[in-house]
Amino acid sequence: MPARNTTILEMEYDNYPAWKRHSPWIFRLSLGLALVVGSVILIGISASYTYEPEHQGLLLLFAAMSFLALGVSLFFLLTSIGKMRLAWRAYRRSRGHFTRSEKKINEERQNLLDTQFAAAELARHLLENSWRPMTPDWNVVLQPDEKAITRGVAHYARFYGMNVSYSQSSGFFMGRPSFVAVGLAATAIGNATRRRQAEAMAQSQWREQQIVQTLVTTHRILCQRADGAWLSFYFSGVTNIDADAGTGTLILHFPDAEPLMLGGPGGLFAAVVAVWALHGYEGLRGYPGLQLLRMLST
Repeated sequence: MPARNTTILEMEYDNYPAWKRHSPWIFRLSLGLALVVGSVILIGISASYTYEPEHQGLLLLFAAMSFLALGVSLFFLLTSIGKMRLAWRAYRRSRGHFTRSEKKINEERQNLLDTQFAAAELARHLLENSWRPMTPDWNVVLQPDEKAITRGVAHYARFYGMNVSYSQSSGFFMGRPSFVAVGLAATAIGNATRRRQAEAMAQSQWREQQIVQTLVTTHRILCQRADGAWLSFYFSGVTNIDADAGTGTLILHFPDAEPLMLGGPGGLFAAVVAVWALHGYEGLRGYPGLQLLRMLST
């Protein structure tokens, strides 16, 4: 994941104008070379002095300034290489040459864009009341007045903490005082490490992350987890909704259940229907998180 995030940040260079892509490495390279020249000049000036007692202080000052300039120049020269690489990769991408990770990110972005256009179409049909109920799978039983609207695949997660237990070890050490001290210290460090791990695992966080099948109806969102179980999240029980069409995520809060997060195509489709079910037609026209979809549909 860190490598992926780094690649995404590097690809932001594609949106910069040419001067903004090249000015960082040009500035660093120029400043680094100027400092190298300055360091050489200081060395030359110090070499022109005779090594007499009254000149030693000045010679030491020139030597210190020379080494400082050389060290700073090395920093700017090394960082200029990194900036050159970013500009070079942006140039290569502009010519259609992508690395494997860049191709994958572009593919994911294109899939998200296609999903956003499809979600914008769904929002338009809901707003115009021109949508048609779909036939759900035979293993899903709907209520008599419930209609299936859309299905998809989503990234699923729930937010909650949990109780985590851990075992503490103890030891009895005999022998030299140094051996006993080392043994007690090792035991204490091990117990502290297990305690920190347990505390981190117990913190509230997004858990149960997996890919699920979703079916969104006029009443609820149904999710089929990886273990085959179907879960229902009714719109009537939602206390807070956070939908973002830009990232394709939907987060729903409930008074008596853990928050639900859905991402990907299924999450974006569910977000559109959830806004419509909870806020009506005005939600489709004005909900901030769907602004991108309204722009795509114009």
